[in-house]
Amino acid sequence: MTSQRKQSTSAGPTRAPRGRAVRDGTRAAGLVEALGLACAPELVAIVGGGGKSSLMFALARSLPGRVVMTTTTRIFAAQLSRAAEVCTLADENWGERLDAFDSSLLVVGGTEGDRAVGVPPELPAEILAHPGVDWVVVEADGSRMLPVKAPAPHEPVIPDETSLLIPVVGIDALSRPIREVAHRPERVSTITGLASEETLTPEALAALLTSSQGGLKDAPQAARVAVLINKVESSSQREAARRVAHCILREPRVERVAIGALRGRLSSEWEVCSL
Repeated sequence: MTSQRKQSTSAGPTRAPRGRAVRDGTRAAGLVEALGLACAPELVAIVGGGGKSSLMFALARSLPGRVVMTTTTRIFAAQLSRAAEVCTLADENWGERLDAFDSSLLVVGGTEGDRAVGVPPELPAEILAHPGVDWVVVEADGSRMLPVKAPAPHEPVIPDETSLLIPVVGIDALSRPIREVAHRPERVSTITGLASEETLTPEALAALLTSSQGGLKDAPQAARVAVLINKVESSSQREAARRVAHCILREPRVERVAIGALRGRLSSEWEVCSL
């Protein structure tokens, strides 16, 4: 792909003093506003657990303009049916699809059995440079459908040009012992100091999400960071999510925490905690 790179209007990471108060209860008009996505072009990378694929498809439906979804890891091939249009790098002249698709397109490397394989990590930025593309949303991590994870040395696979990084977690990570809710539980235990038989506390979950070996592992220096706490569908879960958010926002790299549910009856209600 040879298109000249478009200039992003996004700013660098927000650096807020630790002593400032956290604003609770700000209702967002929708998911896009909750995550602070305002101006195209943007390269958005999603990591962690608890609903990465659901978030990718939700953003494709919600963002204004033309959106390309892709992955730098693997997703279930069954997920391809959720996309309005799909192409693989094995398709002849697949790059021409960037001119022809309607509102959203899913690009994968190919399929191997029940998995769709990812694209090279440099490709999302090349796709965003195409004049017909406004947004690229990348699933850059895997979690085996568990609500929380700590990455292995080779994970995640975040494009260097990412402008917004979204670590995702399910609030149900607080509901059972680490060994039952976490992908790579031994790594979660190492970061949090809790045994795999113990249950994560809001403080420990926040520490995991803001660790350089956890939710912020390999975060590009220029990327903004917005954490999404998913599966929040009751008042008790919302209070727990707020406790997690307060702890997360002690980390200067995180500019906001979005609280809500990507599926279910509260899927259109989002709350934002920020400094």
